[in-house]
Order: sequence, then C-alpha cells, then structure tokens
Amino acid sequence: MKKEVVKYAKMCFDNGLTTGTSGNVSLKKEDVIYITPSALPYNEMEESDVLEVDLKSGEITAGHRNPSSETQMHRFIYLQDQNIGAIVHTHSTFATIFACANLPIPPVHYTIADIGRGVSVAPYARYGSEKLAKNVVETLGENNGVLLANHGVVAVGATLQDAYRRSEVIEEVAHFAYGSYTLNNVKPLSNEDLDDALEGFKSYVSG
Repeated sequence: MKKEVVKYAKMCFDNGLTTGTSGNVSLKKEDVIYITPSALPYNEMEESDVLEVDLKSGEITAGHRNPSSETQMHRFIYLQDQNIGAIVHTHSTFATIFACANLPIPPVHYTIADIGRGVSVAPYARYGSEKLAKNVVETLGENNGVLLANHGVVAVGATLQDAYRRSEVIEEVAHFAYGSYTLNNVKPLSNEDLDDALEGFKSYVSG
C-alpha cells in the first residue's frame, strides 16, 4: 500500500501535477488510510515516510512524520462514500486557474464524462480545516472530481490508478476549456453527449 502511494505521488511530481510539497495522495484499505506526509518533496519520499491513519478516529497509527495537512479532507471523503478507495489532490496549473477564478470547468471534451457533467467548485475555506473538508464532500457528491476554490483539485477513484488518471483528465480538459474561453467560443457538450461518452467508456474498458 505504501509503495503504491509513493509511486503515484512521484508520478504527480514527475508529470507536473504538483510542485514542491503541494498536494497529497492517499489510499484506503479497510479502516486505514495510507497518506503522504506534510512538507516533504515527492521526489525525496520513501515508503517509510507514508503514514497510517485510522479512518474513523483520525489518529495516526503508524509513521514518524506529520501527516498531510489535508488528512481531514481525505477522511471525510472516504467516510462519505465507501466505494472511494483512493484520492489524489493536486495544484495542477490550468485546473487551479479555474479554481482561483471560482469557475467550474465546463464539459468541452468528452473525457470529462468520467468525472461528471463538468467539474464544480467547492467554496473556499482555509487549507486543512474541517470547513474545507465539509465543503469538498458536499460539492463532490457522486462525481469523481472537484475544484477547491482558490486552492486546487481533488480526484477520487476506487484505486489510485483511477484517481490519478482522473486528475490528469481534469487538468487536460482545463487546458481545453481555457483555450476555448480564450478563443471566446466555448461549446459545452450536452448531457446526452456525455451519457453517450460514458456508454462508450464501458465498451472501451471491457474491450
């Protein structure tokens, strides 16, 4: 579990979804959350740096470092939906531009259908606060990604592979949306188009 957390944390860093010590990655196994530590650059991270946190109590059960400042947010998301098994939180550039502008990312590309009908913005609250955790859970709902106003992005999935892939999708569609706004010609897909894309994804995965 810890090896996988480190793997995807470093992928976030290597692929430009995070810089320095921003963002965090976690994986849930039963009632244990495996989460990246606070204030440690991803490129320096090792398995021994990953902390174990009790899902229900929030207490650290193993690890020698301080847990991510957003551990509360991760806990609240897991507690809200037992089907979520992994979370990737980034400050990826274009998605965070939308977050800072308090603008949802519109569904200008069909790949966003795996996230939702777009990517909504959770109201601002101080990083690491319980208020932020509650705002994120309320805005996320049944979607697979959400923007954090003036902060960043959260993507979720059953696995870390899913959550990471969705964080990449959100950033990519944010690029497309930003470009569409720049050209003053935003053309969002309809709900029917997005439903059709989702059906296509099922065939693609099974094939």
